[in-house]
Amino acid sequence: MTSTSIARTPLWCGFILQQWMARWIRHLVLPALALVLGLPLMLAPLAPMPAAAATVPVTVALDVGNVYGLSTRDKTYRAEGILRVSAPAAAVRQWVAAGVEPSELVRFDNLVEPWNSLLEPNGPLLQLGASLGRDYRFSGNFYSDEINFRSHPFGGLTLRLILEAVPSANGAVRAYPYDAHLPEMGLRLANIQLRGDAADSSVNQRTNMTGYQLRSWRLVNEPHGVELNLTYEPLGRASLMKWLLPLTITMLVMLLTPNLRASFSSERLAIPPVILLTLVFMQQAYRDTLPTLPYLTGLDRLYALSYGVTLVFFCEFIWCANLKDRLAERFDAALNRRIERLELTMQLVSVGCFLAVLIWAWGLS
Repeated sequence: MTSTSIARTPLWCGFILQQWMARWIRHLVLPALALVLGLPLMLAPLAPMPAAAATVPVTVALDVGNVYGLSTRDKTYRAEGILRVSAPAAAVRQWVAAGVEPSELVRFDNLVEPWNSLLEPNGPLLQLGASLGRDYRFSGNFYSDEINFRSHPFGGLTLRLILEAVPSANGAVRAYPYDAHLPEMGLRLANIQLRGDAADSSVNQRTNMTGYQLRSWRLVNEPHGVELNLTYEPLGRASLMKWLLPLTITMLVMLLTPNLRASFSSERLAIPPVILLTLVFMQQAYRDTLPTLPYLTGLDRLYALSYGVTLVFFCEFIWCANLKDRLAERFDAALNRRIERLELTMQLVSVGCFLAVLIWAWGLS
């Protein structure tokens, strides 16, 4: 054995001893130390889990006194009346003592222009059996996206007032949606379950919505809150006079034009273009009262049929004028009677189509 190998032997022994000690510390000493340090924590009593916040039922009732200012183009309307908010007496006393009005725990979800709305107390606290409540006078501008214009102007309109719970809110109605500050008391408010009281709700049958009258109303409890659905139906005479009567008179003139003899070809050819222009302006005036829709309304379908009938008669008048000019002396009474029978058939078919579309549109209501 050389002197070099003898000198290196202690180095190899030291390396093996170091690896053995590191493995011993990792597998025996560290687990024992962790057990000693964690034993007091394991023997300490567990802290109790926080109890779930109790749910407080809040009952709302609506007494709608007036609905007016309907804008079919914006799908908005104005409403005013009385909102009653009630809850168990203990919860209401706690809220009032903390300076929180019961009305601050609910809000109108479809309220627009909150700066131009009103919600103020309309009297003292009321004892309602085991509950306490208060009446609030409200007035505001509301948005109803559920309005369906498929049968307009012959069908009904459904307007909605949507109330939703706003737990732990401060000024939820007075300053919504601008005041985001939550008071200390607001953090300790319980969860709120909103429900509607249909027996204590009402809707005034009188309305200031021109051309519509109240047909029915319903207070519905939804997962997100409470909805008051107001269904209005059009006054038949108002819809007839405003939209249907001008269209009927215009198309009556068109359908009577074939009664002119074929010899009045220039007069017959002059009427359809005038009718088409009249229809375009009347429909544009009608569409200006509605929002942009991805579908045709009942009156739009009548206008579309009117365009088609007018164009068909215009083509038939052109054909008759060319036929008379081409035949000249051979254009006899027999041919004239055949043309009259054709035009009479077209008139009857057109009237039948108008009645069918009108009945279909009315049936959608």
